[in-house]
This record gives sequence, C-alpha cells and structure tokens, in this order.
Amino acid sequence: MLAFTTMCVGSYQGWACMVRFRALRAQTGRSWLALAALALGVGLWGTNVIALLGFGVSDLPIGHDALLTQLSAVVCVGATAPGLLLAETRRTRPGAVAAGAVMTAGFTGAFVLGTSALDAPARFHTSVGIAVVGIALTAMAMAAVLWLTTTVVAHRVAVAVSALSAALLCAAQYVNLAALTASSTRTGTQAGADPNDPTLTIAVTAVLALVALTVAFNLYITPAQDVRNAPAPLAAREMPEYLLMDGQAGDAPAVGLPVPVTTGDDLVVEAGPVLRVGG
Repeated sequence: MLAFTTMCVGSYQGWACMVRFRALRAQTGRSWLALAALALGVGLWGTNVIALLGFGVSDLPIGHDALLTQLSAVVCVGATAPGLLLAETRRTRPGAVAAGAVMTAGFTGAFVLGTSALDAPARFHTSVGIAVVGIALTAMAMAAVLWLTTTVVAHRVAVAVSALSAALLCAAQYVNLAALTASSTRTGTQAGADPNDPTLTIAVTAVLALVALTVAFNLYITPAQDVRNAPAPLAAREMPEYLLMDGQAGDAPAVGLPVPVTTGDDLVVEAGPVLRVGG
C-alpha cells in the first residue's frame, strides 16, 4: 500500500508539473520539466525501493547496499527526464514508443541495481519468463504515465490515471520479485546483514518526503488558475492592423478600440468604438 501511495503521489505531481510546463514553456518551462522529472522519477524509485525493502526469504537476513540504492535513484530520475521530453516534443507514435522504452529501461535498470544491492549470504537467480511478464507490466505502467503527463487535462481523470499507473507498477514489482529465487550460501554461524537496520528506511522516507513537499510547495505558489490565465507570448498575439511598428497610422478596423480623431480645430479627441462607413 505504501508503494502504491508513493507512485500515486509521484504520478499526480508529475502531471501537475507538466501542465505548467506546457502553459509556461516560454517563461519557466524548463524548471517545470525538471520538477516533473524529479517528482515522477523519485516516485518510481520509491515504489521500487519500498518493494525491495519488503522482499524477504525465510531464515535469510537481507540488507541493502546504500550506494547501489542511491545509484538506482539517479537511474530512475535520469531516464524520466528524457522520456517526458521525448513524449512532449515528439507527439508521434515513434516518439511515444521511444519515450516509453526509455522510461521502461530506466525503471528496469533501477530494479536490477536494487536486486544487486541485496546484501545476504545467498545467490539470487531470476526466472527469465516471469521477468518478461514483469517488464511488460512495467511498459504498460509507463504508457499510462506518459498518456497522463502529455494528454490528460481534467483533474479527476488525472487522479484516476495516477491510480491506474500505480496499480500497474505495483503489479509489475510483485511479478519481478516473484521471479527472484535465492539459494543460501551461509555456513555454520556465518552472520548476514542486519535486516532490522532502520538506516536505509529512514533515508528513503526522508528523500520521498522532501521531494514531495518541495514539488507541492512549487505547485502551491503557482496555482492552476494562474497558469490558465497566463498571457500568451508576445509573438503569438495578433497586432491590430492600424498600429504599425514605425508609428504610422494605418486603416482602423470597422469596429474596434478607440482611435485618435482630429477635428478642424486641431483638437485631438478619443472616439470609439468606431464604426467605419464607406463614402
């Protein structure tokens, strides 16, 4: 349940950041893309690590290598950023496939690093057939995430798709862990890693909370209504025909804004809206 919640939060925050990325691309778009990659990438990594922390084998103490666990976070976030950028800038089927492949490969690589980080007096083996099913479920989860971040606009739909992607990813992790088998190599009174060491759990919790709060704060100070009401870039605005760059007066529109009118006494007044009548 904790892994599911982590992925839900990461997906939803990633969606909210991508909405702002599209609306504010000319101003602060890159910052929002980076925040989206951070929120979603850490959500993916958190789901992976929480699942691995819950993995256990009877009578076999299992610890986790901190360095490899940190490296798996870098892989997750590092694959999420180009995946989101590809999906957003290459809105074609090949672009979507490439983005999904990048993110699926990143998450699978993070899982492999996570299993390599397992510290136990045992040899771990992977069932290839079951692992392929897990990768297929991971690809489905990434497809849902990319559809969410590039297409969905409605808030309720975003919440539903976030839950769907989280469910698919948790199912993928369950299958991936089911593909692992362990054979003990412990002899006599050989001691394994301490499975009750809370250091990694505390560190992961702190990272997840910090990232979630950081992204939430940035979303809070840039409300959705401000994004929707943001002015369009100057290049996209239509310049009135009667306002020329060199300051010369052109033809006024048939009905439009107030325009200068000169009377016979050289008195300039504002008149408008103006209705132009032929003749």
